[in-house]
Amino acid sequence: MIKGILTMPVLDTTLSRLRRYLGFDISLEELEELLFKIGFELDSIKEQNSDFLLKVDITPDRTDCLSTIGLARALRLYLNKERPKEYLAHRGEYKIIVDESVLPIRPYIAAVVVKELRLTEDDISELIWTQEKLHTTFCRNRLKASVGLYPLDPLKWPLRYYAENPEKIRFRPLGMDKEMSGREILAEHPTGIEYSFILKDKEKYPLFTDSEGKILSMPPIINSADYGQVRAGDQNILLETTGTHKETMEKTLNILATILHDMGGELYQVDILYPSGVIDTAPYFHKNIKAISTKQVEKILGLRLKAREIKQLLERAGYLAEVQSPSLIVVQIPPYRTDVFHEVDIIDDIARTYSYDSFEPELTPVFTIGASLKDIPKVNFIREILTGLGFTEAFTFSLTNELDQFEKMRVPIPETKVVKIAGAKEAKLTMVRYWLLPELLKMLSENKAVEYPIKMFEIEDIVEICDKLSAGARNIRHLAILISDARADYTQLKSVIEYLFQTLNIPIMIKRSQYPSFIEGRCAKILINDKEIGVLGELHPEVLLNFGVTMPVVAAELDLSHVLDLSTDEIEVAE
Repeated sequence: MIKGILTMPVLDTTLSRLRRYLGFDISLEELEELLFKIGFELDSIKEQNSDFLLKVDITPDRTDCLSTIGLARALRLYLNKERPKEYLAHRGEYKIIVDESVLPIRPYIAAVVVKELRLTEDDISELIWTQEKLHTTFCRNRLKASVGLYPLDPLKWPLRYYAENPEKIRFRPLGMDKEMSGREILAEHPTGIEYSFILKDKEKYPLFTDSEGKILSMPPIINSADYGQVRAGDQNILLETTGTHKETMEKTLNILATILHDMGGELYQVDILYPSGVIDTAPYFHKNIKAISTKQVEKILGLRLKAREIKQLLERAGYLAEVQSPSLIVVQIPPYRTDVFHEVDIIDDIARTYSYDSFEPELTPVFTIGASLKDIPKVNFIREILTGLGFTEAFTFSLTNELDQFEKMRVPIPETKVVKIAGAKEAKLTMVRYWLLPELLKMLSENKAVEYPIKMFEIEDIVEICDKLSAGARNIRHLAILISDARADYTQLKSVIEYLFQTLNIPIMIKRSQYPSFIEGRCAKILINDKEIGVLGELHPEVLLNFGVTMPVVAAELDLSHVLDLSTDEIEVAE
């Protein structure tokens, strides 16, 4: 099994705090049912000091609900206790000047001024918790974006955002009683140590100051204890974000700005002046409009709803909606929603507010009888043989990258055959796998603590370019096998391959060959009717080192399409 389990973000709150922001009483049973209806889950309940500590699983797409206020807003809207509103920011005379020196390091900044707040200790705790939860999830551990909160009144405008030599940066960071340099903060401050990986290779560090030179923070690491600490009773504050990914930074600012607005604050715009002359104005409450039709809703959900009914359902999901005609609704997406990219996303929210429990099941008008693909019995038979020989079946991911598939395996990239992902945003997911063995080695490297010998196989499709097909690519069924053990050798796996094909009643020929991934002289090609279908051998030490594997490995990879193309009569498949 591959290590690492994807989990949903968790909101930690209390029942009393949630009731406070809801504005009405709610029982634990009612809350659990309500959360389930909107796609969340009450993960755990723990009684403490006449209150209840709650852990709520939030789906990763609803970053706006990673705060008690955001969750309360969603619940109030769903229950028709609140009407959707248009968030607006007043025009302000606030400016931040961005210096060219910071552009190669962390080029983007945005901010909003919030006035007329009545912050309590509980509110500040809620803001800090939300800020950190966004940091670790949506902002990718502050790499894409980070957040700072500051008391507004001591600041002298315009503010400055620039890069400075870390030895020249000196201020008292939060949690410390002494001044520290930028480099000392990364080496000695707990938060600096935790996030030092972001700036450790930089010659200069970002710095955020006011016009008098007062240091507010060293983004994205730590705020100043003198000018970057918000306290209970503060009425006017500055919310700032910096980042390397502008869209993430903008959405993070919007989420927190709307939370502060819902706390009773008045929002004021801040202009960002870039060296190029571009002026960026935050927050980013631009109207995001989409149109949906009653026909779209019926086609996707099977619901015949009138436009006014759809409008009501949309409002319960927080959208501002206007009926343009009996069949058309214009929808304005709330600025705190980071998950709405397409009309289908909006229609999904219609389904949630309509309630999936209210859908009436219908029999399909076309009845069919399912059956296995013709290759499945043969594939299953191969699985049974290998399982009987003590091998464990593995399942790896289809998406991978050129480094793992080729460079680590010491083979050149066959450019004309590799299916690459255009515009890939994740460096580890840039192509569809071209062969299975590198992915098995990745799995092996993650499971070195398992008792040896480790014997694994995988039967799955790889994908390669094929100009003859309209899709431009084709799937090919492959088999990869490996044995990892101190005594694993070529002969051991060769006997497995020979037994497999002997059982399948398919004559093969194994001839000595060379392949860069394998040790010279300990490698062979596998042939059927003089056609090469695979390779086997002892993996080269450099390949093992590249994947962090410490034990010898003998492996094989075969193109099963030639085996599966043989008639059923030629393969004695056990019933």
